[in-house]
Amino acid sequence: MPRQAQTPKTSWRELTYSERLEIIGAYRVGSSVHRISDAPPSSRGSGSTASRSAWRCNGRSWQSPLLPLLLRAARDLPSARAELRWLRAYALETVQSPSARRVRGWRGLLQRLCEERARGVPLQYLLGDAPFGDVEILCRPGVLIPRPETEAYTTHLATALLRHYPRDRPPRVLDLCTGTGCIPLLLYAQLSSISDLKVTGVDVSPLALRLARRNREHNIALGKLPASADKGVDFVEADVLAHDSTWTRETATCDILTANPPYISPASYLTTTARSVRNHEPKLALVPPRRPSASPEAEGDTFFPPILRHAIALGAQLAVLEVADLAQALRVARLVLATGEWAGVEVWRDRLPRHGEGEVMGSGSADARLVVRGEGEGRAVVCWRGAGRTWLGRT
Repeated sequence: MPRQAQTPKTSWRELTYSERLEIIGAYRVGSSVHRISDAPPSSRGSGSTASRSAWRCNGRSWQSPLLPLLLRAARDLPSARAELRWLRAYALETVQSPSARRVRGWRGLLQRLCEERARGVPLQYLLGDAPFGDVEILCRPGVLIPRPETEAYTTHLATALLRHYPRDRPPRVLDLCTGTGCIPLLLYAQLSSISDLKVTGVDVSPLALRLARRNREHNIALGKLPASADKGVDFVEADVLAHDSTWTRETATCDILTANPPYISPASYLTTTARSVRNHEPKLALVPPRRPSASPEAEGDTFFPPILRHAIALGAQLAVLEVADLAQALRVARLVLATGEWAGVEVWRDRLPRHGEGEVMGSGSADARLVVRGEGEGRAVVCWRGAGRTWLGRT
């Protein structure tokens, strides 16, 4: 059935996730695709129209001298036009808000926003928030911006749990290296129909934890989270790499463990991440501590052995660990198998099938037990034991 014509949207908040993604691009860490403003396939190759700077917004034609500023970051005219349209809408909303007493006019604000974008400041930092499934995540400098790939596997996990998790067992979820709190908040939003749900996010950064708590209150106020999230979602300061594991004793147990740790080696950080990421996002959330005697791959994998130890010690039956790419996913999967504690392990790619189809890696080796599901880059290593198998719907 053809789609009905829709009234043009003029507010960043009115956009769906997919619409925003078309504007900001596949802003990925962990592979060579990082530019926040990469154009979608349908608009690539349109740079030849750069001399025609007329564009339409709210039915009017505009000639804007700000487009050249945005082209420094956006790389192509369609993306620059889109960014200008949404930055303009954001500037108008800002000056019209009751708290904007010190803002003299939207044009001056728009000029400043475009100048900051030209210097590579991520669009999410300028607009102040980003969609993440059913929730809206406030984004601030010093805290890593949530990625679409993280949202995809978190939603896939929640969908499986809604179908298969027993309703008579209150789930305890622990998210390590939680950052903005996007994973705990989205899981709580999507699993809130399960009674007595408890989700805890852990991070070493006080700045990140303050933002995570603010995101919890923000989404409760928006009605995107039930009021029970005020007690059902908690955030704790702790160092996952610390030898003193008192925080694990305080946490007691968990059923499901998720983690999006720093997984980019120092060498890869300098060669594969975008300049805007290096200049504006926290290195602490991207790169593990240096280990001079280790190989580049081992440096990138620093967090995974202690995370697996925590998962085992806390009694987790299911663990989902984000990784950079398929090569790292296979290394982490082998670490999982080497522990002897997990009954099964698989890799989830960026685009996951609805019905769980997957390919089996290898034969006659450790990889013979490993299933890789979906299409695209390897994005998460999933391991289970005990009841975790049934929670995923695996037979």
